[in-house]
Amino acid sequence: MNGLWRPLLPTDIAAVSAIAQRVHPDFPEDDAVFADRQAIAPDLCFLFEIDAAPAGYVLAHPYRFGSLPALNTVLGRLPEACDTLYIHDLALLPVARGSGAARRIVQTLSSRAAPLGPLSLVAVNNSAPFWTRMGFAVADAPRLAAKLKSYAPDARYMVAPASRWR
Repeated sequence: MNGLWRPLLPTDIAAVSAIAQRVHPDFPEDDAVFADRQAIAPDLCFLFEIDAAPAGYVLAHPYRFGSLPALNTVLGRLPEACDTLYIHDLALLPVARGSGAARRIVQTLSSRAAPLGPLSLVAVNNSAPFWTRMGFAVADAPRLAAKLKSYAPDARYMVAPASRWR
């Protein structure tokens, strides 16, 4: 398998949407959300390709630690005083799973997160064990309980120090 992460371009939004529909059918988001994340943090959004065919993506952006953007919401701009690198979504098609692609992109994001602080995300689809293996831990965040439930009953806010990957 010849897999490669490359910067996500505005012209890749249709591919991201198609992958999202397959990988996260219970968490639909408008193409405008994908385009928004690419526009506000182009250096933190990537497309994974296998033999030049889209096989996954990651969308990440600076955000405020201990807070979450609502699902399917266009941000328009980053909030002030960002202090975490928030992984909005990491999705890999079955053909890309087990390739090490997830670990490689989390390492890349971590190296870019250093000035911000920790990495954070919301784990859904029973993915908390996967993220735990990637160095994340569930964070106790009672004030996020209602927002987490809007994602899914099993949603967990998880955090990893950027230094974990160095």
